[in-house]
Amino acid sequence: MEYGSVKKNGSTILILDDRQVHKMAECLPRICDSMFGNEQYGCKEGDFILNSTGSYRIARLFLGKQYIGLRLGDLQYLSRLFHVLQNQLKVFSLSLSDVLTYVIVALTSVNSAEPAPNASKHIMYPQLFDEIKTAL
Repeated sequence: MEYGSVKKNGSTILILDDRQVHKMAECLPRICDSMFGNEQYGCKEGDFILNSTGSYRIARLFLGKQYIGLRLGDLQYLSRLFHVLQNQLKVFSLSLSDVLTYVIVALTSVNSAEPAPNASKHIMYPQLFDEIKTAL
């Protein structure tokens, strides 16, 4: 999952892996509750850290040395939406072999490429084809 923010001195984009997405989903309800009560809360797994400041209802999401600030409203929104994001990540993970097979076919094709008949229906193959050709 990719999450980012724009700051005065540039933008920060954090890319979370499956494990970090799972940890964030686990922490979101608790950090929202603690921030609502102006209390501090933190969770950590490896270089992933999500903690509240205890004041101003602000939290920081760290990945290594980079971080983004999140307001209570942002976290509440994420908390409500996170099950959808987790399901999308799961579907994509299950479709990964189909995507890799399609990419190999698309790289050798000039105009278009059809996915295998039994390929995942959750992937937008025409858009993927355009992205592949744009990258080349």
